Amino acid sequence: MSQQIIYAGHGFVGGELRAAVAVLVENGVIAVVDTLANMRAAHPHVDTFGGDQYALLPGFINSHDHGRAFGTLAGGTPDHVLEIWLNMLGNQAMLTPRLSALLEGWLLVRAGVTATAHSHNPLTWAGMFAEIPHTLAAYEQAGVRVALHPPIIDQNRLVYADQAGFIASLPPDLRNRVAGMADPLPLTHDDYFAALTALYDAHHDAEGYRVHIQVSPAGGQWCSDTLMLRAQAWARERNTRVQMHMLESQQQQAYAWRTWGIGFIEHLDQIGVLDDALTLAHMVWLEPNDIERLRAAGTGIAHNPSSNLRLRCGIAPLADLLNAGVRVGIGMDGQTLDDDQDYGRELRLAWTLANLNGLAVDPPIRPQQVITAGTATGAAITFGADAPLGEIAVGKLADLVLIDYAALRGAYLPPDQPDAALNTDLLLRRLTHQHVRHVMIGGEWVLRDGQHTRIDEAALFAEVREHLQGQSAPLDDALRPYLETFYREWDG
Repeated sequence: MSQQIIYAGHGFVGGELRAAVAVLVENGVIAVVDTLANMRAAHPHVDTFGGDQYALLPGFINSHDHGRAFGTLAGGTPDHVLEIWLNMLGNQAMLTPRLSALLEGWLLVRAGVTATAHSHNPLTWAGMFAEIPHTLAAYEQAGVRVALHPPIIDQNRLVYADQAGFIASLPPDLRNRVAGMADPLPLTHDDYFAALTALYDAHHDAEGYRVHIQVSPAGGQWCSDTLMLRAQAWARERNTRVQMHMLESQQQQAYAWRTWGIGFIEHLDQIGVLDDALTLAHMVWLEPNDIERLRAAGTGIAHNPSSNLRLRCGIAPLADLLNAGVRVGIGMDGQTLDDDQDYGRELRLAWTLANLNGLAVDPPIRPQQVITAGTATGAAITFGADAPLGEIAVGKLADLVLIDYAALRGAYLPPDQPDAALNTDLLLRRLTHQHVRHVMIGGEWVLRDGQHTRIDEAALFAEVREHLQGQSAPLDDALRPYLETFYREWDG
């Protein structure tokens, strides 16, 4: 039997940061949680690792991302309003699926993230299912668990609602260039679900949680009701999950009212799509009654504060969601504020924005709630309520992060502050990837002393640079002013 004792001066256990925590890991599973003294007395011959200077956290769960490894600005596409930005991605410099996931995996582990939700960005729609095994192999090499959901859309590829009218309004030369952007995908519903089923049969790991294959009708405005319902039925039959983009922008909110005369969440509820196997990413533009519908259905929300700001979508009502008991995880969406996939910073941004409205946030959101969203709740909405992830508790998989809490505290503490080492506010206010020293996934150390144990970083970076050389091209934004005119009337 493989055994190891991991200990720290502090640990996030049971939703709180507490002193003197040790865990016994047996064969990749947490077997005992106790003090170091009790652990050593009970298991005197088991090796120990850790130190009083550390804080021990469960591995973070990145609940919504695209696995592109770097933000689109680095690939040549500047930030803009979501609907404009999406149509500027054609000249985006892109890595191969293997390189992208390998670099993404390195960035995630460096930040203490042990599992991620990956909404695949295909190099080509026709080749998407041929690409995904390379993506999965790279995440496996990086040691990161992945819930992967290949996207599918069947409407509104170019603009919402009136594609024909929009194309007809363009100058003839531009009209000819963009007409193909509105064509149906080279994947029928039957093609997609047949390939998805084959992927699920080959890779879904229901017991070990290394890979979960899920389904992603990409968003309500891009998918017919028929497609969303079929996706839900497919997931229910296989006891897996559905993830969709939803209400990311004000234009998407307007689309629902123009199409059905009601809000998006009410529509999903009416057709029977809203349930506890569904996770909705972004959710910025909610209607007054949406939160109760989401809570009652058990639907998960993947909150993406950086991306929502960078793509000028707004600020999701995280405080209202959490205080109402809606299940919320935190995702980086590949568009963090600092372009660095730093999960500590993303948690801090979520916490800060949640309390932005001062005394109107009653009760205020505590840092413990945000850390829980990034761990235990994130695991539930990403892999399912029964997933043994996101907690330091007996029976959970040993995904553990040791933070250098002594360095995080530094010299910036008043001398009369009582037991500041237990100050969770301090942890969340200062945590960055630079404080992540050691990461264990499934009982294996994949980060030791800040270095990945499975990836040669210098070789990886050299390969990335070589692949990207010569890919850059002038940004083609000829369509941008026409898109801006089209969507401007959708605001308000």
